[in-house]
This record gives sequence, C-alpha cells and structure tokens, in this order.
Amino acid sequence: MKRYLLGAAIAALLAPNAFGQAYEVPTEETDQVVAIGQRIGSTSTAALTSPTSVISETEIAARSQQYVSDLLRTLPGVAVNSSGPAGGLTQIRVRGAEANQVLVLIDGVEVANPSSGEFDFSGLRAADVVRIEILRGEQSALYGSDAIGGVINIITRAGNTQKNWRAYVQGGSRETIEGQVSAVIPVGSAAFSINGNAFNSDGYDVSGLGGEDDGSQSRNLNLGLNNVELGGVTLSAKYETSTLDTEFDEDSDFDGRLNDTNSETTVQTQTARIDARFDLAGFTHLITADTVNTDTDTRASFSTRSEGSRYGIDWTAKKEFGDSSLTVLAEAEHEEFSITPNFTEADAEPDNTTYAIAGDYRYNAGPVTLTASARQDFNDLFQDATTWRVGGGYAFEDFDGRIRASVGSGVKNPSLIELFGFFPASRFTGNRDLQPEKSLGFSVGYEQEIGDLNLSVDYFRSELTDEISTIFNPDFTSSVINLDTDSTRQGVELEARWNISDQLSARGSATYLDSEQDDIEEIRRPDYIASATVTYRPVEAASVTASLDYNGSQLDTDFGTFQNVTLDAFTLIGLNASYKFADYFTLTLRGENLLDEDYQEVFGFTSPGRAVYAGLRANF
Repeated sequence: MKRYLLGAAIAALLAPNAFGQAYEVPTEETDQVVAIGQRIGSTSTAALTSPTSVISETEIAARSQQYVSDLLRTLPGVAVNSSGPAGGLTQIRVRGAEANQVLVLIDGVEVANPSSGEFDFSGLRAADVVRIEILRGEQSALYGSDAIGGVINIITRAGNTQKNWRAYVQGGSRETIEGQVSAVIPVGSAAFSINGNAFNSDGYDVSGLGGEDDGSQSRNLNLGLNNVELGGVTLSAKYETSTLDTEFDEDSDFDGRLNDTNSETTVQTQTARIDARFDLAGFTHLITADTVNTDTDTRASFSTRSEGSRYGIDWTAKKEFGDSSLTVLAEAEHEEFSITPNFTEADAEPDNTTYAIAGDYRYNAGPVTLTASARQDFNDLFQDATTWRVGGGYAFEDFDGRIRASVGSGVKNPSLIELFGFFPASRFTGNRDLQPEKSLGFSVGYEQEIGDLNLSVDYFRSELTDEISTIFNPDFTSSVINLDTDSTRQGVELEARWNISDQLSARGSATYLDSEQDDIEEIRRPDYIASATVTYRPVEAASVTASLDYNGSQLDTDFGTFQNVTLDAFTLIGLNASYKFADYFTLTLRGENLLDEDYQEVFGFTSPGRAVYAGLRANF
C-alpha cells in the first residue's frame, strides 16, 4: 500500500494536477483574507459563516514567543495544557473539544501523529511561522475526521516566493539558546526556500522534588519549492524534518505522583507534500499528495518505540459562476503504525484506509452570504460517516455590522492505538469495535466595525455522542469504549482589535466555556480564558509589546486518588521590546511570566518561573 500511494504521489506531480489543504498564502498581510474555510484558493472573512481568527506575521514578531502554543493562547476559544517544560506534551483544545478533535495543518499537511490521532504542539517553534489561522466549530464537511472543534492552519516561510535572507539568534534563562536561518532564492518565476532552526534549553525539574533539570533540544529543517510553471501547470513542493529530544520525570512506581527520573523521549517527524494547479473545462484544479511519518522513541521504566505513517492524495476542483462558486473534492488516505516491543495482538493489522467525496457551494452577493457543504467518508474498519454544514451571513452596510450563523456536524475516527493497542505492562487493550465520535453544533455571531475598532462575539453549542473514553476495570486492566452518554460544550467568545493610532495598537479576546460529560464538568477545560496584547511604536525603529494571558481554574485528575482536583487560575504577564539599530539588524529583549506565577496546567507538573531572553535578528 505504501508503494502504491507513493507512486500515486509521483503520478500526481507528473500529471496536470495540484495540491493543498488550505495552503494558499494571502497576497497581503491582513486578517480580512484567509486561506482557511475552503479547500482551494483564499477568501474574505466576510464570505465565511464560521468565526475565524488570524495571527499575522507582524503580531507574531510583536509577541516574539518561542512556541506556537503560546501564540494560540491569544485566540478566542483556545485552551492550552502543557505537561511541564519546553518539549513536554502540549495539547490544544478548541471550544471544549478534546485535543485530538482539532485538525492541525502545517503548510497544507495534516500533522497529527498517525498512531495516536493527535498533534503534540510541544516541539513546534514559532521562529519559522509567518501566519496562523483558526476556523472554529465543526468543519468535517470540508476537512473530514478530527475537525470537531475546528481547524488550525499554520503557514511557515516554506511557501514564500519573494527574495529574502534572515538570521536570528537568542539566548537567556535556563541556559536557553536558539538559532534560526532562512532564505528565499528566486529561480526565474519560481522560488526555493530553506529554513533551519536549532534550539536547546537545560529546562527545570518538572517533578518539583529538587532533582535534576529536565531539558529539551530540537532541530528542524524546512524546504520549499514554489510557483514552478510547467506547460500551464503550477507546481509546488515542501519537505520538513524535525527531531525533538525531551527529558522528563515519570511516575515510575505507579502511585500517581511524579518521581525524579532520567527518562527521555526522542520524536522524529518527517512531512512532505507535492501539488499541482491547473485550469481545465472552466474549473481550477488542485491535486495533492502528502505524507507524514512520526517516530517516537521513549526510554523510561517502560521503554517503547512507535512509528506512525499517513499517506494521502486528494483532488479538488472549483468553478465560479456569477455570485456563486462550487467546489468538489475526492480523497484517499492510508494510516499505519508499528510498535516495539510488538504489543499489538497477533492477528491485528494496525492500518486503515479511508476514501471520501465532498461538495461545497457558496453564494455571496451584496449583503448576503450562503454556504452549504456535505461529505461522505468510506472507512475500512468502522462505520462510514456523513457530515454536513450550512450557514448564512448578512451585512448591515449602513453601520458596518454583520451577523453570521452556521450549523453542522463533525466526526473523529478512532485512532490506531485505540483500535489495536495492547500493552501488557500497563494492562491496556484496544477495542476493534470502536465507532467514530460524532458532534452536532451551531454557532451564532456578530461583528461590528467602529472606525479602527473591530469587535466580534459568538455563541456556540455542540453535543458529542459516541465519545471514546478510557475505562479502568476492578482488576486494574483498562480499555477504551464508546460512551452512551453525551458531552455538551457551549460558550461565548469575544474578540477585539483596535488600531488606536499609528503608534499604538491593541488586541484582546475572552472566552466563557461550559463543558460537561453526563452533567459532570470535564477536565482541562477552564471556564474562563482571556488574553490582551498592546503594542507601542514610539518611532519606526522601536516597538514595545505587553501581553497578558489569563487561564481560569479548571479540573484535572489526581491519578494518586483517581479523584478530580481543581487547578488554580493564573495570569502570565510578558513584555517584548525590539530596536532596529541598523538597516538590517534588530535587537530584541523578552520577558516571560514576569510575575513569577507558580501554576499547573496539568496536575503534578510544575511550571517554569520567570524568564528573560535577548536576541539579534538580521533581515536582508
């Protein structure tokens, strides 16, 4: 199967075709035009019926934070849970959905670990990222499995075509040092890009027992080839390889508390895509082939090595006629995994193939926007799934306001580990009878412009059925089942942007969330989250950005007692300053957690304290 799909990928390149899960890069830096929300091309946010948020390249530079997960804290509906220091497991939950119910795309490639079905944000550095887009709510009608909470689209410099050379180095607290180099080299009408990043930090003792520090280091190489014109076909390609080494403390005596151990994990990830775009019979066509491979080597009291792979190919075609557009697509995806020691059951075949067809219709004329999408997934191992979404918007042009509403369904397929996992040491057994999780939800929102101030508010509600959950039996064995009870998630999201003057700008968001499973509050979902960022530019060469991220109290599980505990609310204050002292050189100084908050996002994992970093950036 692997050879077949790789062959199909090569055929897709040689044929008149193209690629791309939301891999369009808007031609200008604006939060009004996004790549996300449709499978081909870019669109105005005023033509979308689901709430969308953007973090631009300017805003990324203003905050200058190390990890993409820290940037995502600024967006409404997004909650972050990190297990300890840099490199520790980092989960993102959107609108109360589980971390594996959010689809994550990087340069058009779905990057969730094919084994677990979830993307770990722990090693995703921000230095190479130029834009982040998020589309909230059930989006499976366009994007298939995982898109229950929404879709996060991350765009790196691999897609750039304008000539540029960059270098960046920074260092600071906990013996942290990072270097970044990138270049975009035009080759005729095409462009080749190369981006490399190296990071190392000694970290801190995550167990809080006064033991040795738990450090982290990562290496990343990102290559892109864009805008290659060949006989009416536009080709592009991307290859990325990364290695993340993380030291961590584990519960080695299984009493529910971390011990000071010398445990380590190495995660090696490789992604590749190739696409081609062409026009034929009045349609714009895009054919894409991509692959992801995640190799996880854990050296601890119970050592394992797992490898998951995903291979996909899809065809998308779009036609515009008058005020309407029609998009159709077809997909094929194959996932597989292996683990050493081989704890999959003897007759297990840990792989799955899914096929899908979908259609998307949009009408946008004057103040009215209408959208309708539907998708059918055909699965080898479990039930087929039908998902849909409809929405509408109306702009009140006389006073710059717009109302939007949508309702749709989402689906999350069981992961290969949930289906086939078999771990005698932890007494866990997978369940091959699992069925996909299903969600039905709606969202109603309003946005208003008042001069240079943009405000938006959205109310959402979703109900999840057939939720996959781990059960622990009286004999201390465990497995996974589809629950008979429903999970209800509802809340309100607020977002504001204000260009107060040429020198001063501000951005803020706040979210209230009520997430319950069978009328019991769900863990790791704070009731309230909020964020604010203010940037002041006294002169063109200098800027100062102050940030505040508030995380409300939340429940988590104490595995020592198997009882829920409440984690206290906390506030993170940051400050970043930059000064361009020559034509090409900029100095940066950043402080994190300036109040030295002692907090936990996951029970038992201590938090990093105050930190300060200084850097030098060169841009040619």
